[in-house]
Amino acid sequence: MTGQDKTTNYFIDTEDDSKIQKSLSELLSTLQKRTMAMYIPLENAQRLKHGGAFQNPAAPQVLNGGLEAHSSQINLPYESVAQHDISAMERCFKDFQDQMGTQFAQMFYRSISNACDHSGNVVDASKSGSLQQAFIEMLETVEFGVDKSGNVALPEIHVGKEGFDKLNKMMIEATPEDRKIIEEIKERKSKEALERELQRKAKFVHYGEEE
Repeated sequence: MTGQDKTTNYFIDTEDDSKIQKSLSELLSTLQKRTMAMYIPLENAQRLKHGGAFQNPAAPQVLNGGLEAHSSQINLPYESVAQHDISAMERCFKDFQDQMGTQFAQMFYRSISNACDHSGNVVDASKSGSLQQAFIEMLETVEFGVDKSGNVALPEIHVGKEGFDKLNKMMIEATPEDRKIIEEIKERKSKEALERELQRKAKFVHYGEEE
């Protein structure tokens, strides 16, 4: 390109354009994290710059679900730009969050379903005889965890509106015997979780000691 071919574009501010791009990326990242936090704690999220799969050679029984791409398309009508409709940007960001949220939720539940099918850790209410019995069997199959503060983390139950209504009705109509069984399972599972956590900590030399 010769000196005569060089032109100046007076309609683009390179410095401001860079700032806008950075601000937009940070906003989209915040919206994505906010959606993800509805399902898993952000401290449990991992960010990879490259790679094709998650692998755990020390635990070959763990299902390798691989990586899955999520994408979103934002459309901004020309009329909104011409009319200086600032609210159009808010609608675009909401569409982005809704699209990413839908894809993440589908991946989240699909991954759990695949992992349960792989391990055989599945409870069928129709085969259990009743919802109460299925609930008890479910508690027996779930391994309780312990959070970073040392407190037992009880399992979560994710259901739709119909499932919630049935589950709520079941809990209201539960007999004293059923409630006693459930509480006994929770107490036993909680003790087992704390014991596993103690054994895990014991594997680390001088765990918790101050230097």
